[in-house]
Amino acid sequence: MTNDYSELYASVYKGFTIAAIITFILGITTTGKTSFNCYQVGYSVFAIAIMLILIKILNNFLGKNNGAISLGNTILTLSPFVILAFVLGFLIYFNITYQSIIIDKHVSNGYFTFSNIIIVLLLIQLFVINSVVGSDTFNEKGMTSLSSSIILLLGVITAICTNILHTILKYFSTDGFQSEILKV
Repeated sequence: MTNDYSELYASVYKGFTIAAIITFILGITTTGKTSFNCYQVGYSVFAIAIMLILIKILNNFLGKNNGAISLGNTILTLSPFVILAFVLGFLIYFNITYQSIIIDKHVSNGYFTFSNIIIVLLLIQLFVINSVVGSDTFNEKGMTSLSSSIILLLGVITAICTNILHTILKYFSTDGFQSEILKV
């Protein structure tokens, strides 16, 4: 019976993962309000998928250690997900705060470049997390320090790109001015 629930739980977070990937692809291929809404939904669904995966990882982590938890292993296991949660929260906050200038494209072209870079980094992290959680060794040994370190490194790079995105939104927004010379 426990295996049935485990398979059902895995199906749920895999469904959220696929939904996040589809909405990000739709967001990249569309423009304007549709793209903006796809990104908002993608970030939200991605956050739900990550939280469900984190529950599975914590359940496995606590089950494997039988109460003997070291501080180093706990930090290495949880820190990538904490960073990922903060990055997703900030991305959602930035999109809500700067919604009008993003939809009207009154932002620098660098915004769209870094937005796409962040999405690619998030999808790579999601791929690494899914491959770790879906492996046979995960059930036996839990999350390895190598996979945690890779996810942590990608999370730090994503956080740096998110900070750059915030700088672009806050300080490099435009008023939509176009020169008459460029229109000719």
